[in-house]
Amino acid sequence: MTNLIKKLGDVLGEAMRKPPSLPLHRHRDDDYCDRIEIAANGVHLRAHIVPRYKTSGLSGDEWRISARLEIFERSQTDPLFARGFHRMSDLLKYGPHHIYANARHLLVCDHASLIVQRKGVALMQQWFPTFGDAAMGMAWHIITANEGSPDVEWHHLTTEEELARCQQVGCGESPKNVYHLKKLQIGSRQLMVQPEYDFTGQFTWYCARHTERGDCSLEDCDSNLELVEGNGVAVTHASDESPSALGGIIELKAKKRKT
Repeated sequence: MTNLIKKLGDVLGEAMRKPPSLPLHRHRDDDYCDRIEIAANGVHLRAHIVPRYKTSGLSGDEWRISARLEIFERSQTDPLFARGFHRMSDLLKYGPHHIYANARHLLVCDHASLIVQRKGVALMQQWFPTFGDAAMGMAWHIITANEGSPDVEWHHLTTEEELARCQQVGCGESPKNVYHLKKLQIGSRQLMVQPEYDFTGQFTWYCARHTERGDCSLEDCDSNLELVEGNGVAVTHASDESPSALGGIIELKAKKRKT
């Protein structure tokens, strides 16, 4: 028993002496896959993430994303149909309805290839008899491949592959700055709590273009990030900025009560 306790103590001591790891903490808008392409004879579908740096004097600045679905007929450069969605999961849910409504005549195009990516890395590729077979069930094809379908190989990014890529949703550029998240956001109510133990602290890393995170008081805002590696210098692109538009002011006038 004494030898067992000593051996256990040695193992625990060695574990505590190891340098802290950088556990991945995905962004709340990260639906894992960020690009989908379906190519068949006569049609090409593209679904991808569109980032924008929202600025506002009222609600603050932050990086936001949307997902865009585009369908190109034959070799046309302008899309036959295009629509934006709040995020990639919404596109996968509701995209097939819009494909059927706007490109029904293309569903019979044959020899379709479905390719799904994350940050420039292919997660899966699957072949189908027609464009309709691939496009109308693309969410199902992705789910079943991720769950271990014997017919399709699914590649989950390794820790090394994630560390080599910016953690802004949809960005595959090399990171320049690594940050420790001081507090973690719980749920959608923006409740921020400090990690209970030091070793549960989470980290994130960004390329220079996405280093400036804004002042929206969200989990990835500048004030909640502690620089642990890199120079912290942001290289902003003017084309990324999208000022928030004021929708208007509604004035309510209460009627005077009769006394």
